[in-house]
Amino acid sequence: MFKRILYMGMALLFLQVSIHTANVSAAFDTKVDTQQKVISPGVTYFQERYQSKDLKEVVNYLHIDLANSYTSLEIGLPDPMNSLKTTTNIAKANNYEGHRVVGATNAAYFAGNGTPLNLLVNNNVIVNYGILGETANSPTQQPVAFGVSQSGKAIADYYKTDVSFTVNGGKHTIDRINYERTPNATVLYTASEASTNTNNWGLEIVVTGASKNTETLSFGDVITGTVESVTPYGQTGNSAVPADGFVISIQNKELASQFENLEVGAPIQVDLGIDEKWMNAKFILAAGPLLVKDGKVNISMPQSEGFSKTRSDRTAVAIDATGKKVFLVTVDGRQEGHSNGTNLPDLASYLISKGAHSAINLDGGGSTTMVVRNPGQEAPSLVNRPSGGSERRVSATLQVINSAPPGKLKAITIGGVAKQMAIETTTNLTVTSGYDEFLNPVAIQSEKVKWTVEGGIGQIEGNTFKATKVGTGKIVGVYEGVRSEVAVQVTKAPESVDLLDSFDNAAAWTASAAKAKATIGNASKAEPFREGSSSLKLTYDFTTADTGTKAVYAAANKPIAIAGAPKRLGVWVYGDASNHWLRANVIDSQGTKHTVDFTEQGGFNWTGWKYVTAAIPQDLSFPIQFDRIYVTEPNASNHNRGVVYFDKLQAVYNDKYKELMYTDVKATHWASSTIELLNTKELVKGYPNGTFKPDSTITRAEAATIIARALGISKTANPSFTDVKSNHFAYDAIAAVSEKGIITGREASKFSPDDKLTRAEMATILKRAYNLTGTTQLPFKDVKNSHWAYEAIQTVYSNQLTGGYPDNTFRPDKQISRAEFATFLSKVLDK
Repeated sequence: MFKRILYMGMALLFLQVSIHTANVSAAFDTKVDTQQKVISPGVTYFQERYQSKDLKEVVNYLHIDLANSYTSLEIGLPDPMNSLKTTTNIAKANNYEGHRVVGATNAAYFAGNGTPLNLLVNNNVIVNYGILGETANSPTQQPVAFGVSQSGKAIADYYKTDVSFTVNGGKHTIDRINYERTPNATVLYTASEASTNTNNWGLEIVVTGASKNTETLSFGDVITGTVESVTPYGQTGNSAVPADGFVISIQNKELASQFENLEVGAPIQVDLGIDEKWMNAKFILAAGPLLVKDGKVNISMPQSEGFSKTRSDRTAVAIDATGKKVFLVTVDGRQEGHSNGTNLPDLASYLISKGAHSAINLDGGGSTTMVVRNPGQEAPSLVNRPSGGSERRVSATLQVINSAPPGKLKAITIGGVAKQMAIETTTNLTVTSGYDEFLNPVAIQSEKVKWTVEGGIGQIEGNTFKATKVGTGKIVGVYEGVRSEVAVQVTKAPESVDLLDSFDNAAAWTASAAKAKATIGNASKAEPFREGSSSLKLTYDFTTADTGTKAVYAAANKPIAIAGAPKRLGVWVYGDASNHWLRANVIDSQGTKHTVDFTEQGGFNWTGWKYVTAAIPQDLSFPIQFDRIYVTEPNASNHNRGVVYFDKLQAVYNDKYKELMYTDVKATHWASSTIELLNTKELVKGYPNGTFKPDSTITRAEAATIIARALGISKTANPSFTDVKSNHFAYDAIAAVSEKGIITGREASKFSPDDKLTRAEMATILKRAYNLTGTTQLPFKDVKNSHWAYEAIQTVYSNQLTGGYPDNTFRPDKQISRAEFATFLSKVLDK
């Protein structure tokens, strides 16, 4: 029953966070939102949001009425005990007919090997005797616990144990049970242990003939036995524990000296006591510190310590004055823009405002978790946002149990039907869940559901609805006399494309990660965005210690409804050339998730903006919803850090639809096809705001970049130009083209990177870059044979790459536009 652990100190318990600790403003003073639902007889779930100047608080809590005969609280433990499992998985493992887990939170502190640190008693069986914190930073430096008494009342209060052994008329305290023996400690080792695993610096009394099996112990036990042997202090250790006995191991030398001459066969007795209010309790779970006592803030640790005053995610349990109303509470924390977390004094005050007469703090930080079962669901699911991005595995939970027997069907829920459907689309109808009068799930036989349509908006064959007429109506399902309906608006199908999200509001999206780290937010004005006011910025870190495939997700807080049956999804993505894999999830009308690919594995390989699409399988059950877009990387050698941006997510219905490459280059622009072609070849790119600026002049640095990219050349040495710093965006390209003699400086030691490119320079660059040859008589009256670029202009003219103006001029010193340069380069490439 017991597992020995190495006491690692309460540093394990202190939240290692480097966030501000000042009470910037009073927390929980302005409630901005409340949602609630009854999830079980006597159990109501609440979510509250508070805004207090610069603080945000998101609170989830369960209001539990233990006076309800079908409602109870239990400890949830993983199997085996020290294996650590998530709150969700522990709830699922303990959930079955007649014993429904309708809600749960994380509970006990635990050590590095997964064993609970403090007292844990279940049905009066001592699961873990535990330890108390030994420093001022320790939240468990005082013995406080939460539990349910033998009479069924909840308790959150101090406890006092009296565990001792008596021999030769003397009574002596036992400090620990099945823990590592530390200096001055006396430890009881029971038959659940093979040996004491101690060193020689102690004395051990080996006892046989125990009056009960010591593999399980309970408070109130009195166990007698006889001394079989005594291992002397300083001579040996690691005694074998008899199957019919126990070992008392003493490391205090002064105390040990009293038993050096203890006779073999002497009677010995072990007593396990606890104060009366806790005796025969249904369970006891020690944690801490105490937060509220007698309806007042009463924190059982110094409030000046970091654990108390730091704002962080928290879990707590509170009780009203009757002991029959219990509040299980979590406060999200350490998530800027979502919830800042709370300190212990503010948490205690909040609990009092809800009716707490007593309350205790449970394990918090990244472990803070609440799961809740909606009526009709089989098991609970996560409702809060853990600060680590996902649920942390824990050693014990507090679970709310619904023990009601099967009852009469009360309600059914229709799934697979969107509020809006495009005409001529179909969807499969189903009852996704049903629940009885006790809100427990009821199995639904789908073939017995009777379906009808109201409003003349469509027709039903079997369980398939087809929208046939534009208008508003209802789809109705009846099962065993219980009716459910869904209002549906049938609309015209989108003709070409439908905007799903502009990504202007990052609050509508949540970042999560698998074996990685991720954050999400809106791009600033200085960062890339194409349209609207912003884009969605996803920052990822694949360099975590975890191994295997890693992924970061931008998930819609509420799945986005997609009308009709689109052929593709489209989205603009600003890449970082890290060669990852860009994918998305959609949800069909039956609630099943499907993965679609914007790129192949390794294909997320570009920098700047690119429009990508993902094909939608046409055999899905429509309508569908957009769930999330994500970046994943299965290759361990490519686990890096980076940032990507998303803009303009849309559904595409027409195979002929074509997205404009740049927001300022319409399809009718004289150079649009050329600019698009060179963009596809990744020779010319636009600006972070999605524009190309075709009529703007092009700089010498930009020309160098494009030519170096087109020729695939790179530098072998650094440039000698004094006006090109190493951090200039075109530093490498300028070095490469100057080495090859393609673009030289305008004067000694100066490249003039920001000067505008002229038509004469353009001709010279193209001639040198592509080794063009040919001469012809020039008709231009403004280009004399003495002009420095005369031969280059002759060559590009003879190759029919450029012409002049109607007045027979070439205008060699005229600055060239970006569109003109793209056109000239395209003509060269065609030749």
